Amino acid sequence: MGIARRYATRLAVAFLASALWLNPIDHAVAKTTDQSDLWWIPTESGWGIQFIQQETTIFATMFVYGPDGKPTWYVATLGLSGNFFWTGALYATTGPWFGTVPFDPSTVTPTQVGTMSFSGQFVDQGVLTYIINGVGVTKTIQRQNLVSMDFSGQYSGALSQTGTGLTCSAANTNPATPASITIAQSGAAATITVQTSADICTFPGSYAQGGHFGQVGGAYTCASGDSGTFTIFEMAVSFYDFRARTLLTSNGGCLIKGYMNGLRQPPPLQ
Repeated sequence: MGIARRYATRLAVAFLASALWLNPIDHAVAKTTDQSDLWWIPTESGWGIQFIQQETTIFATMFVYGPDGKPTWYVATLGLSGNFFWTGALYATTGPWFGTVPFDPSTVTPTQVGTMSFSGQFVDQGVLTYIINGVGVTKTIQRQNLVSMDFSGQYSGALSQTGTGLTCSAANTNPATPASITIAQSGAAATITVQTSADICTFPGSYAQGGHFGQVGGAYTCASGDSGTFTIFEMAVSFYDFRARTLLTSNGGCLIKGYMNGLRQPPPLQ
């Protein structure tokens, strides 16, 4: 098929492409990668930290144990400071007994006990560093799975991609292409079918999950004859939509990065 048709094919592909968890190409994007999740270390079950991100600000709640072995928690508001790096002051708070009615917020007293930073260069793994009353701690943490996400469904949306490399052409860059996306998922296997006005491409692969993000990686084929390898990562799903970042490498050597999104079809009943 022609260049434009091949791009539409790769576009459909790339929107279902990226790398296996912790692959060097599976980098986070400082502002767009949502760090919101429950984070932990699987071999250190019993403590953890929760991040809630809004734009370039993260509110962190860490639950650990004090020197006396009793449970305690700390909070921090972390601001983005350079690529993939957040930092801010760390606080301990005291306040009224939880059974007090009415609750009096004026009696809550925050005390800065140190600092906290988070470096999140990968989508599902990062380095947490904090200092509490002079004691420094550094941990490599990862997103915690609470349930297995189900991406199965039919979605109607758009693809947006950029191609790089000597084998790519101007047609490999497209701000938006309408697409119909079908996802069939069963356990550790998933098949994604993407149809555009130019082609139909199938992406079967292994499914992996980190927190509220999913990922599929494998090899793709298209009705046009195009083929290559793909991964789709930062896969997020709700009752009404599906979103992801993608990376595709065609057998011709063109590297295409992008995004995809779609509304679930038919729309859910209210």
